Amino acid sequence: MPVHGTGSRPIAIFDDQCAPQNVQFYQVKSKKSGNWTPAALTKRDKKKDKDTRSFLGKMYENAVAFGDSVESATFLSNAPTNFAPSSKNKFCLTECDEGKLAEITKKLEEEFSGESTIKSELLWVSRTDLSLDDADAHAKGKLDAFVVENLGEAEFSLSAVFKAISDECDRKSRATNVDLSDFDEVVSRRGITRLDANGWLQAVSSTVNCPKWEEISADIHLPAPKKIRLRREWNSYRVAVLNPNEAVRKIRRRISSFIKDNDFEGLSLNDLLSLVFTAVAVEARAELMTASDERIEAMILYEAYSID
Repeated sequence: MPVHGTGSRPIAIFDDQCAPQNVQFYQVKSKKSGNWTPAALTKRDKKKDKDTRSFLGKMYENAVAFGDSVESATFLSNAPTNFAPSSKNKFCLTECDEGKLAEITKKLEEEFSGESTIKSELLWVSRTDLSLDDADAHAKGKLDAFVVENLGEAEFSLSAVFKAISDECDRKSRATNVDLSDFDEVVSRRGITRLDANGWLQAVSSTVNCPKWEEISADIHLPAPKKIRLRREWNSYRVAVLNPNEAVRKIRRRISSFIKDNDFEGLSLNDLLSLVFTAVAVEARAELMTASDERIEAMILYEAYSID
C-alpha cells in the first residue's frame, strides 16, 4: 500500500494485516532507455522544492520513519543499473563497489543530515521484467497465472477481473486525509490485503461454477422473445459480475438474503424467478435505474446458483 513520501508513492508490504511486525518498501520507477546511475538515483530537483527527495531518498525516508520494523527498501525498475555487482538483477547497496557505495551514501547523508549513519544494508535495487510498452498486457498475464495457480484452469473474463482489481487499486491509491498513525485506517483505505485477493478469487470461482445458459435453458419456460433477452442478459451478467459497482453489490446482497431466508425447495426455476423478482424488483430498479427486467432476473439466477 502507498503510505509515505512525496511524488510517486512507495508501496509497503506488511507481514500481517492485523498486527504487523515488519515491512518492506518498494519504489517503482520506469525508464525508457539507458541505465540507472548513482547520480541519477540520488539527484534532487531543487528547482521544484528545496526539500525534494531523490529516488533513493524517497525510499530511505520510509526506512527512517519506520525504524527497526523495516526489512528492506527496494528501488524497482525495468531498466538496469551501471553499478550492479557481477551484473546482478537484484542487489543490496552494500554489495556495490566501495567507491559507488561511498558516492551514494554521501548524497543520502546530505538529504538526511539528522541521521548519524545511513543504513545502506536496508537499500536494494532490483530490475523487474514488467513491460514498459504494454504494462496492462503483462499484468493480465501475471493475474491469469495467479488465478490458475489458485483455482486451476478456468474459463473466465480476464479483462473484467483485471479492471475490477485496477479500479480498486486506483481508488485506494487516491484516498486522501488518511491518518497514517492509525494502521487499521491505512489498511482499510489504502491497503490491498489477502482478504481482497480471496474475494477476487471467490468472484472468479463463483462465475466459473455458475452454469452456462445451455445448462439451465430447458428449465426456464418463457415466451421466445423474453427468453432470448434473458439469455443475452445472463451471458452479459456472468462477465459484468466480476467488476460490480456498489449498487450491484447492494442488490446482490438483497437477492441472496431473500433466497437464503425463504424455503424454495421443490419450486420450479420459473416460480423461483417470479417470487424473488416480485420481492426485489422495486428496490433493484431504484438502485439500477437502467436495468431491464431480464437483467434483474439474470441477477436472481446468478445468486440462486451461487448459494452453497
